[in-house]
Amino acid sequence: MFFKIINRRYIRTRVVQFVYSNSILADDSDKNIQEFSNSIHNSLDLLYCSIDLIKEIRSHFLSIQTKKNSFKVIVDNSYFIFYSSIDIPKEKRSLIIDWGLNYNYIDDIKKRFVENNISVKNKSDKKDLNFFVSFFSDIICKSEILYDFIQDQNITWTDDIPIINSYIIHISKKIDVRSPSSFKIPYIDDYENEIIFGQKLISHVFDNRDKLKSYLDGRIPNWDIKRIAKIDLALIISAIAELIYFSDIPVKSSINEYIELSKEYSSPKSSVFINGVLDKISKDLTKDGTISKSGRGLIT
Repeated sequence: MFFKIINRRYIRTRVVQFVYSNSILADDSDKNIQEFSNSIHNSLDLLYCSIDLIKEIRSHFLSIQTKKNSFKVIVDNSYFIFYSSIDIPKEKRSLIIDWGLNYNYIDDIKKRFVENNISVKNKSDKKDLNFFVSFFSDIICKSEILYDFIQDQNITWTDDIPIINSYIIHISKKIDVRSPSSFKIPYIDDYENEIIFGQKLISHVFDNRDKLKSYLDGRIPNWDIKRIAKIDLALIISAIAELIYFSDIPVKSSINEYIELSKEYSSPKSSVFINGVLDKISKDLTKDGTISKSGRGLIT
């Protein structure tokens, strides 16, 4: 089974980034929700553009190969052929990169492939897969000029690049190259529940920001709220909003999720600080009834 590109941890990360960038002070909640939704669509656009790149690479090697310089290891690779057969409707996309007009990135990949001298003997599906994964991981993903170019196309793609790369490697190991139907292209409509969760969370954070910040009063020993790192404050405020306004998500699950995010996006000591603050707040607000969890199948 394919893993989801867009899951709740991904959504929480996006929400924290929006809260962080707006310093929890922006007044236009509707605009934030719309920008958040657009950023999710942009993530899928990166996947589509990456598939286009794979198609363009095969097409390029096909156009330059000769009897003397054969690139059959690429053009006849069943995984390159599989991705080349994928057609993504234009109406499903908001950003398209014309790789044919950005030949220098294809050329860099070609040079790096020749330098690495990756080859395959005795063709088989398994060897085709190993070659494709090696080519994608070691040649495409490690092209610095390609990485810089992709970052420049969309500000949200910086965090998306490793997610999309991992997704492509994952699905490549799961698909049946002889069956086009073995892979269903993910579209924005497939993530309706996740997006609604994110929209609600952003709305709660921005509509109740002063109240959420007030829960920190007296619960951060030896600290003034102004001294809390901006990213840590964004993590804490987002977590408090989730604890209060999402009765179907267990307290422990919410706290653990934001602790994990702090390990990735903040300082090494932040996770300990955030854990302590959220533990104190969750206990106090549960005791006074502000946090109330209900429902049989509490979800994460």
